[in-house]
Amino acid sequence: MNSTGLTSITPTGALGKLTQLTYAVLDPGNISTNLMTAGINGEVAGNASNLLMDIKPGYMLGAKPRQQAMGHVLGIIAGSLVAPPVFYILFRGDISLLGGEQLPMIAAKIWQAVAEILTKGLSFLDVTARWAILIGAVLGLVFEFAKQATHGKFWLSAVGIGLAFILPFFTSLSMFLGGLIFWVAGKTISDKSPWHRKIVQNQEAICAGVIAGGAIMGIVVMLVELQ
Repeated sequence: MNSTGLTSITPTGALGKLTQLTYAVLDPGNISTNLMTAGINGEVAGNASNLLMDIKPGYMLGAKPRQQAMGHVLGIIAGSLVAPPVFYILFRGDISLLGGEQLPMIAAKIWQAVAEILTKGLSFLDVTARWAILIGAVLGLVFEFAKQATHGKFWLSAVGIGLAFILPFFTSLSMFLGGLIFWVAGKTISDKSPWHRKIVQNQEAICAGVIAGGAIMGIVVMLVELQ
């Protein structure tokens, strides 16, 4: 929830790693248990954060919490009706496409790699990767201690920097450009202008629409390419 509030991104993959680390101790050597428990934890965290991110846009659109809960229930029904046929059309029964160039499944691949490391030991990793893990852990602790010591005034976010290393560069760049655009709009558009209400005050709803539209168009493009 802290990461979601700071960056609007939920590190479901990172949360899954904590579960993988736990089950590496409870059930060592079992990759299936390691992956399945991580997937369940990541799914729960993802859905909980989605509810959190829906609260403010819902309020901006005039929806009460009860109405938002009803909307989620309707979304479950709609998703269960739409997702299976779309999945079948995309893969046509051939799930070997998962993990390929078109559908790289980055989070799943990372979970698989972590499961292999936890079951085979750190010696499975290259020495440069071990140093990278150590440096990242130390920097994360330093940034967090600095934030606590300065009462939140330290400008670097350990969560944000960590996500920047995981996310594709295009995603991080898009987030930066979007934030910059709305920051400039907030500084240049007068509070009395109707555009301030339409753009600056509705930036969350605009971003949500862009993300949802981009995801839908991505699926449409894949369906067209497969024809």
